[in-house]
Amino acid sequence: MSDHSTLPESLPPLAAPPPPVQWSAQWIGKRTDPAHRNALSADSDHVAWAEPGHWVGQTFTAPGPFVAVGLDLVSDDDAVRGVLELCDADGTVLAEQVIERGIVRWDRFAHFLELPDALGAGEYLLRLRVVQGRIGWPTLSTPPPDQPDDGVSPLPVTGRAVRDGGPEPGVRVIGVETVPAPNPVFRTSFVVPEGVREAELSAVGLGYGEFRVNGQPVTEDVLEPAQTTYDRTVLYRTYDVTALLRAGENTLTAELGRGFYAARGANTWGWNFARWHREPVLLAQLEYRDAAGERHVVASGGDWEAAEGAVTSDLLYTGETTDLAHARRAAWEPALVAAPPGGALRPATAPPVRRSEPLAPVASTPRDGVVVHDFGEVLAGRVRLTAVGEAGAEVVVRYAEQLDADGVPHCHNALAAGESQVDRLVLGDSGAEVTWEPRFSYKGFRYVGVEVHGGATVTDVRAVRLQTQVARVGEFACSDELLTWIVDATGRTFRNNLHGVPTDTPVYEKNGWTADAHLATEAVLHHWDLRAPLRKWLDDHVDARDEHGVVPQIVPSPDWGRAADPAWSGSMVLIPWYLYREYGDRDVLERCAEPIRTYADRLLALTADGLWPHHSWGDWLSPGHHFAPEGPMPTATMVLLHLVQRVADIGDVLGDTGAERYRAAAAQLATAYHQRFFDTATGTYRAPGVGYRQAMNVLPLAFGAVPAEHVTSVAEGLFADIEHRTGGHLDCGAVAAKHLLPVLAAHGRPDLAITVATQRTRPGWGPWFEAGAATLMESWDETARSHNHYFLGAASAWIQQAVGGLRPTSPGWATFDVAPLADDRLTWARTAHTTVRGRAAVAWRRTGDAWELDVEVPETAVATVRVPGHPETSLAGGRHALRLPATDEARSAAR
Repeated sequence: MSDHSTLPESLPPLAAPPPPVQWSAQWIGKRTDPAHRNALSADSDHVAWAEPGHWVGQTFTAPGPFVAVGLDLVSDDDAVRGVLELCDADGTVLAEQVIERGIVRWDRFAHFLELPDALGAGEYLLRLRVVQGRIGWPTLSTPPPDQPDDGVSPLPVTGRAVRDGGPEPGVRVIGVETVPAPNPVFRTSFVVPEGVREAELSAVGLGYGEFRVNGQPVTEDVLEPAQTTYDRTVLYRTYDVTALLRAGENTLTAELGRGFYAARGANTWGWNFARWHREPVLLAQLEYRDAAGERHVVASGGDWEAAEGAVTSDLLYTGETTDLAHARRAAWEPALVAAPPGGALRPATAPPVRRSEPLAPVASTPRDGVVVHDFGEVLAGRVRLTAVGEAGAEVVVRYAEQLDADGVPHCHNALAAGESQVDRLVLGDSGAEVTWEPRFSYKGFRYVGVEVHGGATVTDVRAVRLQTQVARVGEFACSDELLTWIVDATGRTFRNNLHGVPTDTPVYEKNGWTADAHLATEAVLHHWDLRAPLRKWLDDHVDARDEHGVVPQIVPSPDWGRAADPAWSGSMVLIPWYLYREYGDRDVLERCAEPIRTYADRLLALTADGLWPHHSWGDWLSPGHHFAPEGPMPTATMVLLHLVQRVADIGDVLGDTGAERYRAAAAQLATAYHQRFFDTATGTYRAPGVGYRQAMNVLPLAFGAVPAEHVTSVAEGLFADIEHRTGGHLDCGAVAAKHLLPVLAAHGRPDLAITVATQRTRPGWGPWFEAGAATLMESWDETARSHNHYFLGAASAWIQQAVGGLRPTSPGWATFDVAPLADDRLTWARTAHTTVRGRAAVAWRRTGDAWELDVEVPETAVATVRVPGHPETSLAGGRHALRLPATDEARSAAR
């Protein structure tokens, strides 16, 4: 038996939330010059449509220098084309961009016009000339009434709507992205008597906050708080600061970053124009008890001071610029008492993000004025470096997962304006050595390019990995190195993407895409204790719902991706179920029961003739494609069927008498799918004019939607497609790839599942392993944008269970199977998993048809050993050694 000493023996109980703080503190901000705040009109009540040969526009006054303009556009036609033009007051076109239907949906602020250079304050016109199709621009009929300027909120758009040169009532949805102000810092001082017994600081800075008492940081946590729907929920933490206080005068300082609350930099999702967007704001309350036990409170308010900090630029998808001299030049002023952000204050219960030990590069290579540092693997974090030189010298750090043809880090993000993943340090004092690390952002990278402008020297460049503090609870290894790698890489890649929410790359998006997580949840629960992080994210789901209960495609969302998509936002249903099955905790189902039912009911109401007729990302990123050739309907319909099956299962657990209604709905979806897509000539499912598609057959097999009389033909059609058309390769995208291997095994071809999983040529996991990668890529193709994307690792759940041989059969691992796969290509495996009952583990070895198994069963669990050709064996808690000799029956079963 392997020792598995790195795993905890058991999972600790989830910590209870701390008692709520009795707040007397006020939210404060720093009054920001209007020239550095966005101008924004975000509401609409109708759409202004334009046809080819016509144009619609909006004039606006830029409050200060600006670098981009964003807007909402809608269209019902796939074949559309327009030209977006920014004009000055005289009508001269200053910048333009072609607008067409692409792979990214037209959605909330999905379009932005980036300027090559900042333009100054003044009067401008943004207009859309329609060339093909029909395009609409959401518009508010009557501008909202003027509101007093609170000093931190975006400014209203002043201007007029126009059409073909003439005025039109209302104001269109538009945002003007100005050059942002430096990040603020706040301070207060207070006198403390001798003999303080205890002291706590409860605080939150939006978007991120760093707090110091007498110059010392109060925590090792970074990137706090985790992003939420800020007008629904704001998370704070409480820190013990007793040891940091001293008798006499004390100082409390807070430096804020922008994060997702005060995000800047134009981007496809419109984080910079979110409905909650303001300049950074702070809430802080320090409480202590003196020697006599009397309670004292130091609370943020108008008596605090505010100033510009050293971080002069903080852009969500670019990075930070730190000017060490700027903060010394900044003047302190009274803090501005601000309105609350709107969300309920709740203590954060998910584990925080913290730094790991700095990582030295494996190689450093000078290239044309840039020193390229290779850290040997793709990770998420930032750098720490030491620099010394002349005041005003600049150190530029560029991060990337890949190198360009010249061997220099290259990262282009078409979904965000400006440079991608660039940090800058401007030295403040000549000859003073400084160690510097950005504080309010993180990047995805393997390579870092460091260049210096001016007289300075950079030394000791290190990568600082930023990771959520989750315990490892699973291990896996087997005789096939590729299968071992797939499992390990999935766990590594997921943790690289766990920062506040499960994200879909720390480079290009940082968004909580719902399908990415629900596809991989079963796999990554083997690796990490995710009870608290995923519960927090489910709370985000609830906050993000619209008035019909629909969960958007990214959570939290700045109102982008609101349209229902069962293939994606089924996370609202599936993740609670996976958590219940893994941990046996009904509470997560009870907490989510109403949102689950409401969401499922809305999805069913949106079907037409038992099928999903609307947009869906479908079986996204099948080989050679973005959208699958069969279209979104087959995958979306099948996943909806799967969701309502799970809603029925959840209802059974909770004693819901309405569960059968959802089973009936699932049956109706199955019937409609079969009638629409079944091809009687071949006995398989097909889309007209497309030919055979694996996803169309894998998913109905996976979800039990194939009529019994056709299961054999559908399964055999899948086998034949893999063996003959694709040469043993998969040909499906993210959704079907999760289910392909278990479907093959369940229908009698586990050998074919192993063949697909161990292919070393594209499409498949093997080429990534052959390339020496430590993480998964975003697509099967060589042009994969991201090298740090986990959703194509969802199939590793089957590898863990079928090859490793551990599979839970009841909630919370009360019962589980030890059932390793018999395949001559696999001779041994070992896997261990810390369950809520204790550690479950198996180490098996196969020689011919003889088996040796060492099994560990938690004391309150029962394991069933199922080995081909041998009788089932039930094992109680404890350690067990089994030796199963070869038998004629075993040889026959293996064949």
